[in-house]
Amino acid sequence: MQLRNLVVPLFSLLLWMSAGRIGWAQEKSDLSKFSNEELLVRAERTFLMRNFTASEKYYRELDDRLLKRLSSLEPSEAQEQIELDEELVLAPFGLGHSLIYLHRYSEALQAIENGLKIYPDWANNHASLLFFQDPLFTGPVLTDLERQMRSTRDQAPWLLHGYIHFFSDNFREASKSFSQVLSSDKGNFLANYFIQHMELAQRQNPVARLESFNEKETDKLPVDELIDYGSSFFKNSDYSMAAKLFKRAIDAKQDIPVVHIAYGDSLFALGKFEEATQAILKGLEIYPKYAESRINRRDFYGNPSEFDSQLQRLENYVHKHPTNLSARFLLGYNYFFIQDYDKADEQFQAVLTNKSLYSSARYLHDLIQKFSSQKVKKPL
Repeated sequence: MQLRNLVVPLFSLLLWMSAGRIGWAQEKSDLSKFSNEELLVRAERTFLMRNFTASEKYYRELDDRLLKRLSSLEPSEAQEQIELDEELVLAPFGLGHSLIYLHRYSEALQAIENGLKIYPDWANNHASLLFFQDPLFTGPVLTDLERQMRSTRDQAPWLLHGYIHFFSDNFREASKSFSQVLSSDKGNFLANYFIQHMELAQRQNPVARLESFNEKETDKLPVDELIDYGSSFFKNSDYSMAAKLFKRAIDAKQDIPVVHIAYGDSLFALGKFEEATQAILKGLEIYPKYAESRINRRDFYGNPSEFDSQLQRLENYVHKHPTNLSARFLLGYNYFFIQDYDKADEQFQAVLTNKSLYSSARYLHDLIQKFSSQKVKKPL
């Protein structure tokens, strides 16, 4: 991983630190042997694998190292800026994101605010974050935040709701949340910060990014940008380019389950059913719990009718080739993710005799049974 130094304002940092808003972890001996870069690699990997407890630990160690680095500096009005390693500058945001997914919202908000005071260009340089755009990753968090927004007067759910939507390029919802906070707290730091950055971020939309995309330079892109571009091309109905970018991301980093799934969805949209099944099976093998969130994959399409048309083609193919168990699994998978569980289970039960399909088909079959048992029963 190639990291760079980031320039951050020095004097304001030291004034902020002097207010006594930071502290250090007491027990870190097991992490002291790792370099900053090694810790960041571990933090990012565990975060993408949804082990948020582990990613919190690694990001917190980096955050502590950042604060120690800053505490060693002397206030100087002559020296307005200082270069800091990227691993350290990004730590407060990684810590905040981990805490969001652990539903520790007040702590998450504090970490993010601290990060913005250290690195005020965060919003300009990170216009979208893929994991916030993934309903599987973020749907349960948004549901919980919206529940708290209705039931408490705490600003943290509103601010984090706006933060997530800002980095999902959903600026309308972000503006609503931040404006709600500012209606009662006009001086709120985080709400003001993002309202001010909203116009610039709206100009940096995915369509504009796609217009400047150069396929010849994809070998220079880091994995997260490959995934980001792939998602944008998929949303823009360019499934061929999306598949190429997801495949390149897989070649660069094999163990991110969401990318295998996205690659499979792109191949499905292209009518490459056998290849799509293999990619999806790989993603489910790495992280079977991907299927536990009840997302609707139809919503991932910029034009959902294209999903409907391709699903009909797959239905017709299975009708003509009922012994093609890979195609039947793929059909069941797509039924599963539009919540048509009866049709999905029919296909899964038909492929249980196949060794390569058994594990995933059985897991999805069991999930359907679990979902059915969780249906709310009407009181007598």
